[in-house]
Amino acid sequence: MPIAEVIAPAEPLKDIPDRNYWIDKTRLGYKPCAQIKFTTKLLDNPLLRSDCKQDPILQTLLVIRAPNSTNFKVTDEQWRRVHELTGGN
Repeated sequence: MPIAEVIAPAEPLKDIPDRNYWIDKTRLGYKPCAQIKFTTKLLDNPLLRSDCKQDPILQTLLVIRAPNSTNFKVTDEQWRRVHELTGGN
């Protein structure tokens, strides 16, 4: 169930659109980044935290257990359940 596709290969960015939001600007442009285009958006039917906490599959999501983190891994089963509940393709 992909939600995005790579539209340009990874390369160091020359023009960084969110440059002003970075605290340490010395590292900008050195790490290769791929451009992506979202093909599916899950915003029309958002999953509420309260609903996830009640769902037997989603209640163990890291975003529920440790919400102060930045990136959250999900299992294949959890990802399928998110799509099932949001109506994603």
